[in-house]
Amino acid sequence: MRFYYPNIDKTKPELTGEAHTHAAYALRIRTGDRITVFDGNGNDYVCKVTDIKKDKTLLEIIETAQNTGEAEITVSLYLSVIKQDKFEMAVQKATELGVNKIVPVFTTFTQRSFSLNYDRLNKIAIAACEQCGRSVIPTIEQAIDFDTLLDRAKNTSMIFLWERELHGTMQSAIDKTQTDVAVFVGPEGGITEPEKTALTQAGAKAVTLGARILRAETAAIAALSVVYYEMGEWDL
Repeated sequence: MRFYYPNIDKTKPELTGEAHTHAAYALRIRTGDRITVFDGNGNDYVCKVTDIKKDKTLLEIIETAQNTGEAEITVSLYLSVIKQDKFEMAVQKATELGVNKIVPVFTTFTQRSFSLNYDRLNKIAIAACEQCGRSVIPTIEQAIDFDTLLDRAKNTSMIFLWERELHGTMQSAIDKTQTDVAVFVGPEGGITEPEKTALTQAGAKAVTLGARILRAETAAIAALSVVYYEMGEWDL
């Protein structure tokens, strides 16, 4: 069992709030049980439960270790703003895969009526880290416009999915000499021809995921999976 514990007090560690409620009442941990807490900065703390009170769970740190669940590369996901539930799925799965940063993007075909609940997205990312064994919470930025995306494309190794791309493959587009990779996935309506041209001129590489048109959240998960495989993070 893993719990997020930012700014951990090593002299008097304790779970409070939602973490305490989940541990004590949902998971029903007991005095003497061992749990792992992580600080969001790559550190794990194996703790023994020393007491369970009404409003907090008291802990004793018995072992400290550097978490090994993080990838050696830095990956950013730029995902066009889509419906909240679909974006939540993308955040959850991208976090499990190892992504370091998630940035919503407004494009031509983005429905501006969609508004994201960033507090909820962050909670989903934290829960995903607790589940998958990561100890670094990915950053979820406020949504940016397309021009800002272009500026960032000039300064990083970025690939983007385009449903009309015929020749660009993920394998050929991924620069294995880089340690900082960015993936951009457009909205359900795709990106426009001018947007595709602007991205290419900024240095981003267009790729295809094959003949089938995937939903944005599915495409994001699939693209990230290929990135981690091609960059050697998965030994299959």
